[in-house]
Amino acid sequence: MEYLTDPRRKNTGFSEDVARSTVDLLKEKGMVDDLRCLKETLRRLDAKGYGKRRIREELQKRKFSPRYVEAAMNRNTDEEARAAKVLAGIGNAPAHAATPAGRKKLVDKLVRHGYDYTTARGAVEAISEEDDLFSE
Repeated sequence: MEYLTDPRRKNTGFSEDVARSTVDLLKEKGMVDDLRCLKETLRRLDAKGYGKRRIREELQKRKFSPRYVEAAMNRNTDEEARAAKVLAGIGNAPAHAATPAGRKKLVDKLVRHGYDYTTARGAVEAISEEDDLFSE
């Protein structure tokens, strides 16, 4: 609705009443569905491998209601498995995990993706342990 009432945008700057009635009419006709939009947004964010913190930031940035954001945060997701999936997408992750500087880079990447430090470190350590199994 902010988009419709913003006078700086081209073809917008409508009054609050006109914008609200338009949005209500579109919802009534099933053309605007916040829940469907939330699910699609979550699907895209999950596909990118984002952690809970980053997902929360993205949903808030897109102005989803706090109720929807909290519901999305309460989903049962295995954060460490998701972080491991992100690391699996990095071709040389096992080589990085072999050195302290490389492990730090991997942990930093996961933190930027929205994982908390403990989860990120656990996922990187799991790669290091897997690598150690093959070197014996």
